[in-house]
Amino acid sequence: MATYHLRRYFLASENATTAYLAIWRAHIASLGVSGIATEGFFTVAENSREVVALLRFAEGADPEQAILAYMASPGFARDMAGFDMSQIVRVEVQTLSPGAGSPLD
Repeated sequence: MATYHLRRYFLASENATTAYLAIWRAHIASLGVSGIATEGFFTVAENSREVVALLRFAEGADPEQAILAYMASPGFARDMAGFDMSQIVRVEVQTLSPGAGSPLD
């Protein structure tokens, strides 16, 4: 069964959010090469400096290891070129799995 991450990125400014959303569009292809599917990403209406992404990891994959491998990849370096990573103030990660009343059911 696949594992999902609900990842919340808190950005320093609305300009940083706009830039991050543009970069995330490039991430989709690079993440896919790394075996991570982007099921959706969006800003939060109540907080324009928050970006939420739902990622799906292949069955049996360790999500943290998959993310670390992606961050070490040439795709990540290319996608993040020109983005000031200090603009990501905080990242919150919630692991979701289907079953047991999960929001994915």
